[in-house]
Formats: sequence, C-alpha cells, structure tokens
Amino acid sequence: MNVQVNDFVLEIGSGHNPSARSNVLCDKFLVDDTQRGGQIVADRPIVEADGQYLPFADNSFDYVICRHVLEHVEDPELMISELERVASRGYIETPSELGERLYGWPYHDWILNQVNDKLIIQKNQLDNQFGHLFHILASRDSDFSRFHQSYHSLFLIQYEWNEKVKYELVNSDESVLKKELGNIETLLTNKLSNRSLSRWYGKILRKAMTDILPTQLTRQLKSWFAQRHQSNKNPDLTEIVVCPLCKVDVEWERDVIICNSCKVAYPIVNHIPRLVPSMN
Repeated sequence: MNVQVNDFVLEIGSGHNPSARSNVLCDKFLVDDTQRGGQIVADRPIVEADGQYLPFADNSFDYVICRHVLEHVEDPELMISELERVASRGYIETPSELGERLYGWPYHDWILNQVNDKLIIQKNQLDNQFGHLFHILASRDSDFSRFHQSYHSLFLIQYEWNEKVKYELVNSDESVLKKELGNIETLLTNKLSNRSLSRWYGKILRKAMTDILPTQLTRQLKSWFAQRHQSNKNPDLTEIVVCPLCKVDVEWERDVIICNSCKVAYPIVNHIPRLVPSMN
C-alpha cells in the first residue's frame, strides 16, 4: 500500500486485525465475530458504520483501506462510490476467483478478478463443495500452509487506486478466470511478480511474530505502532462525521448524534458512535 507519511487513513472492515497505519477504524459488526478471526480492535478512533453509507464528509481522508469487505456488500457500486467520495486514494483487497474456487466462502456475495488495471465484479454463483477441507489443511498442515503462503498473491485481489476505481460489474456467470487461464503464463507472471523479496521477508517476519509471540503481545505491539501514526494535526471525529444518509452535519450530544437534516438519532455506546442507518 502506497500510504504516505502524513496521510490521514481510514480503514473499513478493520475487524480484529487493523493496519497499524490506519488512523480511523470503521466496522459494521462491532460485536458479531462470526466472519472474522477474533474480537474487534478499538485502540484508536472507531465508528460502527456500513461501507455503503459512510458517515464521513467528502474528502475527509487521504487514503482508505478496504480489505475483505467488497465481496460481502449488497451493492458494490454504491460502496465504491463511497470510497471515492471520502478519499482520493485507496487500497482494495478481496479473495480472487481462484481463492474463492479453492476455499469457497458461502457468505461472499461477489467474486472479483483484476484484468489489467480494472476490477471485474460478478455475482457469486459458485457451488464450492471442498472449501472447508482446504481451510482445515491451511490451518493444520504445514506443507499446505507453506504452499498457501508462497503463492498467497494468487488467491488475492490487491488493487490500489488513485482518484477513481476502475471497475466493471458483469452480469454473466461465465468465469473471467477461465478466460484469463488461456494465457496462464502471463497470469502467473503478473501475480508472482508482486512477490518482491522485501514483501516475502515481511510475510515471514509477520508469521514468525504470530507463531512466537503471544497474541495479546502482538496486538499491543501493533497498537503501539498505530499510536505512533496518530497526530494532533489529524481531524477529530466530531469534525468529519456526517449523517450516513443525508451527508450533512450532525449535532453531538452526550450519548447520541443527531442529523441536522433528517433528525435521525444515532446512539453513542461505550464512546463509539453507532452510525449504521436503519433501512426499514
């Protein structure tokens, strides 16, 4: 991720493992850990919000990180427009079609491929029968885990954008991956070229830390690094939060935030604004 030193960074879907570089965290599910690997991390400013209805003013951030969220949402086009609205640059990461075919997450609504510099988005219609098997192998078998780590980029879409996200929503069940496999050598070359030596060493170091250090200590170290990137020059949440529906200013009260236009009230629970709009 090409995050600059002074960038003010939002992370959507931060979950249990946010980037140390994120200044503000955003997650739709603060309590439900069903689809993540641990409890929510709230060691810096955080809001509960839906990525399709972000509660931030236009251009509030320099950079937005969106990892493993886009494949879940009801309307990926709406979410992409929200990413572009709140930041000028960003990073999107999802499983690739190859990853979906191998591991098969039944709760993913969309499959993504990257063709040249464009994201291709299709409705997930895969009937994966063996995903659970490969999840078990990746977690318990050292040889399979080594294979997965060595070729991790094959199973991911890692897309960085500037100003605009180039994408196409395809209304077809024809596999984009199958078309690309016609030139498998080019596909592998493009994917594996991302495995620079520094990134490879970085993955090894992170895995070593995970294996050697207790989880709590690892979280504390990440939190310490994150705090180092917080600056007094960064805007406070009260300066950038708007109504997620109207996108207009709000009034902050002790335990509630009220939209100045639609008058919808959003609770503040344990100092965390709960800004997921009711769509009833």
